[in-house]
Amino acid sequence: MERIRVNHPLGVVLLLLFAVAALQGNAQIAHVQVIQNQSGFQLLRDGEPYFIKGAGAKGHFDLLQASGANSIRIWSTSRVDLLDSAAQHGMTVSMGLYVRPERTGMDYNDPYAVRGQIEQLKTEILKYKDHPALLLWGIGNEMDLRYANFKVWDTVEELARFIKEVDPHHPTMTVIAGLDPSKAFMIKTRCPSVDILGINAYGSIENTPANIRKFNWDKPYIFTEWGVNGPFEAPRTAWGAKIEPPNGIKAKTRQRRYKDRILGDPERCLGSYCFLWGQKQESTATWHGMFTAEGHPTEAVDVMYQCWTGARPEERAPSIVDIELNGIGWRKDHVMLPGEEGVLHVNVEWDVDDAVTLEYRLYRESQSQAIGGDVQEEPEELAIEIKSIDATTVRFNAPKKEGGYRIFAFARNERNQCSVANVPFLIN
Repeated sequence: MERIRVNHPLGVVLLLLFAVAALQGNAQIAHVQVIQNQSGFQLLRDGEPYFIKGAGAKGHFDLLQASGANSIRIWSTSRVDLLDSAAQHGMTVSMGLYVRPERTGMDYNDPYAVRGQIEQLKTEILKYKDHPALLLWGIGNEMDLRYANFKVWDTVEELARFIKEVDPHHPTMTVIAGLDPSKAFMIKTRCPSVDILGINAYGSIENTPANIRKFNWDKPYIFTEWGVNGPFEAPRTAWGAKIEPPNGIKAKTRQRRYKDRILGDPERCLGSYCFLWGQKQESTATWHGMFTAEGHPTEAVDVMYQCWTGARPEERAPSIVDIELNGIGWRKDHVMLPGEEGVLHVNVEWDVDDAVTLEYRLYRESQSQAIGGDVQEEPEELAIEIKSIDATTVRFNAPKKEGGYRIFAFARNERNQCSVANVPFLIN
């Protein structure tokens, strides 16, 4: 039977609508580029200067937006819903591509494993390259941590080169755990398609701007993780427990580093992603997190509000600036006998109009040996009986079983803004 094609007016209208929608979709893709001028490097988004005021974040987006942030960093494509969440809050995304580190068992001498990973990540790139919230690509995270096979950089270069071919709108970045001369040289020579160096810098942030120049990295960089010194940099007790500063001290450290190190290098630094706009177990449950496990914001959130907006928030969290056990400060070793009575005192600052509650928790010391942000099991919480001496001082009985423990103090106001401090101690 002969078939006759009819150009129905409705069909023509639908085709036109589809074409317009496609054009609108393409128009939503922000063009991001790195430029160099007389004053240094600069990131442009649709032709406008874009300094990254970002956080490593998977939630609390309303507060993040209200605090003045404009971008989030995610570490892999496993949470692509965060692209939409960021877009809804007017923020951009540094999209991570998970390149397996050698320490997880990845063999970069195995051509099948290498090719399989690359081809899988290429499909992810094609899938998300046109998302309007995308700012840049972060190829891998800390593959240089305890690695020996330099071939991982060949994978980074192939992915960066592929992005250049299929996505002319978004720059490429790879992220390393701190900076040293060998890493700068390796990426500079083996990864020419990488536009930006992402640096996870904790204690090393103090020297990073100087070392960028000293180690001859000639492109811009972003602080992809920064905050307080990490557990791997912390002083330890005689029995090996890592000593964590009180939140109040950590907050002041964040504020100083943002002003002196991040804003202090406008020639090379394109911005930063503070760590962590959330909570995770890393030696303790409070070390890096800017929120408690219950989702309550700490004074670190107030600090970032001030860093990003230039103004102090009107409603602020309390702040524990000091903690001592049996009259000994948090920087020193604390040893107790089984069942001995201990006296814990905290020094807390808060707004005079606030009502602040203090809570206490006792945990066994974490035994995890995980590194580089790898998943750690949370230690066991133990029952503890607290007897108040005054508003900021309490008595408690130490556990009877020998070993390492850690006692936490939480200061919380009626808006559920918090501050935390802890002391590790040994029962011997």
